[in-house]
Amino acid sequence: MDVMGLSVKSGKNKTAPEPGQSDRAATLEQAPRRYRARINRAPVLDRMRVQELAGDIHSQSRLLEFLNLFLVLLPSRVNNVAGALASGDPQAASAAAQSLASSAAMAGAARLELVALLVDSDLRIGRMDRARETGRRLGPDAAELASALSRLLTGR
Repeated sequence: MDVMGLSVKSGKNKTAPEPGQSDRAATLEQAPRRYRARINRAPVLDRMRVQELAGDIHSQSRLLEFLNLFLVLLPSRVNNVAGALASGDPQAASAAAQSLASSAAMAGAARLELVALLVDSDLRIGRMDRARETGRRLGPDAAELASALSRLLTGR
């Protein structure tokens, strides 16, 4: 499966194919390392998206209201994904990850959106362990985002 140009079918980090393994299979085995790098390159806060949102809303006060509400709801959205992953409920985790990705996209939270999409993608292909591994980034990434949004909202 391909998500945002990334192959997400993989298992372990490998550099060379095992005997009898196709080149495609070997490439897929390297995917976790590649998508971790992609996550790290994604901006925590995409200010261009925030500016686009401001243009769509046509009101500075409504933009600030939306971003503040996003910040208030962020911990519960992240906890919904984490809780469903911890309890082993792939349907609930997928729904929560999709909700988080959608709201993150609207708020310009590019890294959080990508992580949530990757969690959902892993769940859709039955890789609960990898979804949990990727999902462990949600808390720290959300905290970094909250800090960035707070700075934006206070003009610092």
